[in-house]
Amino acid sequence: MSGEFWRVGHQHRDIGRRTVGDELLFWLDTSAGTIKNTGGIRYKDPVQNGPLDPETRRAIPAFFVLVTRDMSAHHHNPWDDVVDEVGGNIYYWGDAKFSTRDKLFNQFPGNARIEAANNLRLAGRLDEMPPILHFSKQKSGWLTFNGLCALSDVRHAWFEDEGKPIKNLRILLSILDTETVPAEWLRQRVIASDVREVDRKLAPEVWQKAIKGKIERRQVWSSKVRSKQQQVPAAGSDDEKVLEEVAALTPAEFEAFTVALIDKLPDIVPGLEHRVTRTRRTGDHGIDFFGMFKMPYPIDYEIEFLGEAKRYKTAITPDQVSRLVARLGRGQFGLYFTTSWYSEQTQREIEADRYPVRLFSGQDIVNILRAGDCISGERIRADWKELALAEVEGHRADGLRPTSLW
Repeated sequence: MSGEFWRVGHQHRDIGRRTVGDELLFWLDTSAGTIKNTGGIRYKDPVQNGPLDPETRRAIPAFFVLVTRDMSAHHHNPWDDVVDEVGGNIYYWGDAKFSTRDKLFNQFPGNARIEAANNLRLAGRLDEMPPILHFSKQKSGWLTFNGLCALSDVRHAWFEDEGKPIKNLRILLSILDTETVPAEWLRQRVIASDVREVDRKLAPEVWQKAIKGKIERRQVWSSKVRSKQQQVPAAGSDDEKVLEEVAALTPAEFEAFTVALIDKLPDIVPGLEHRVTRTRRTGDHGIDFFGMFKMPYPIDYEIEFLGEAKRYKTAITPDQVSRLVARLGRGQFGLYFTTSWYSEQTQREIEADRYPVRLFSGQDIVNILRAGDCISGERIRADWKELALAEVEGHRADGLRPTSLW
């Protein structure tokens, strides 16, 4: 069985049994058996002499297989995993769920093994880290391979399951820049006496670099001009209902909502110090908020930004975005948020003139909310929404203004 490999973007047969034709359980079968036929986080421990968690002495798996069910934009599972092809990252929820047995989040088997692997990473033992395969399941009997991943970060976070808040793991994976992954490599990791020797012989080159601390992410180049269908949720979808709730806010509420939303931008809080402030209700020159992102030490560089937040139901035209562009000073960046979408001409002008402006559409807003665990089903979480809008009237008392405008 030396010729089997998973290929990025391709569908692989998932019969669910260790039988010829199955391209997961059968391909991963060894003298020690295969992985369990379950959803979510799956793993296989090595037969002998495998690394142990330096804190709990729990076994470190030879590899992980993570599956996200239904990656379509029109339906989301309770965990709302996010695959960011452009940035080369996957945000994946652990396997905790509501339990009547008072089971803690790190007592679920998948979470326990992920935490063990993360402890190994934090101890600096990268050359013993387990590889991670990520698949999405969009239809019964088939899995789409999203790539070989390295574990980059693990955080504790809360989500809602069956109407109850549940503590869980929020896992950050880096998608490595390789097109294929051989099944033989993972099989040998299970039965070999030294996984490091197996990696040297069989692992893709990007994995050999990753376990030395050099992460080469796969970054997919995509068209910067998006269609209306790519910018707004599909009719009748849960995303459309979420966006309708956002669009029902008053203009002042939407400004406050957008400021809170910036805190939920992936990687902003972990990687950058930032401040964001709403402008005065009058005399704001069309700017709704302003602030700065500060790159961490040793770069230690501040990037100022100005932003607009507009609740529209029709396409945003070039003249509307040009008002923001005209307000930008040297070295400043623009953020434009809308509940609608941007015309093709608007996007092409921004791209052609290389304006430093990022356009956020209605679908982008929903995606940020989902990635930030701000949605439950087809509604924005009431606690987060209440906090986001808490200072709609009182926040302007400080008198702050973007200094570049006055």
